[in-house]
Amino acid sequence: MSPQENVKMDSMLLELKQNFRLRMGIWLIVFIVLLYLVLVQSARFDEAFSQYNRQALQLERAETLLGQDDWVTRAELENTSFSELSGRLWQAETLGLAQASLQGALNSMAQSLTLRNIRLRSGAAQAIDTIEGVWQVQVQLDAQYNAGDELGLLYKMAQNSQLMVVERFDLQPNNQRLSMIVSGYFTGLQVEIP
Repeated sequence: MSPQENVKMDSMLLELKQNFRLRMGIWLIVFIVLLYLVLVQSARFDEAFSQYNRQALQLERAETLLGQDDWVTRAELENTSFSELSGRLWQAETLGLAQASLQGALNSMAQSLTLRNIRLRSGAAQAIDTIEGVWQVQVQLDAQYNAGDELGLLYKMAQNSQLMVVERFDLQPNNQRLSMIVSGYFTGLQVEIP
């Protein structure tokens, strides 16, 4: 060190020895820095501990699942259920054909009963977010009915080989009108989404 630096250092040490506030300020700064480092380490430790607990819980679940012997049976049941459900979905190439197919099926069911003044209107058509390649197509059916026809229509829809779901069903017994919104679920649609 040069003589100038020694003088500066000596003057700083002398000031530090003589000034109580300066000593307390420096110790306070050191304390704050150390406290900050302890808090940072504590947060890291807490995060590591919670991550360890999550991984231990996942490992325990995985070991429990691996200990079960019925995976082959579950997979076969899943494949069977998937095949059955896939066979019940409607098939169409375009949304227009899908709506026409659903309207045609509803019209033939309604006409086989004694429903009168049948009016079919296309409704919403939207992709099912949770199942890729499956679209929900809706049709609204309005008609006049004779007592018992409404049950017959519901029975025919339940017995249909393709899946039909009644979303809304309204009866007006005083003027014998029924209104329903029916959804069909389609695969094979070639739809361009803008």
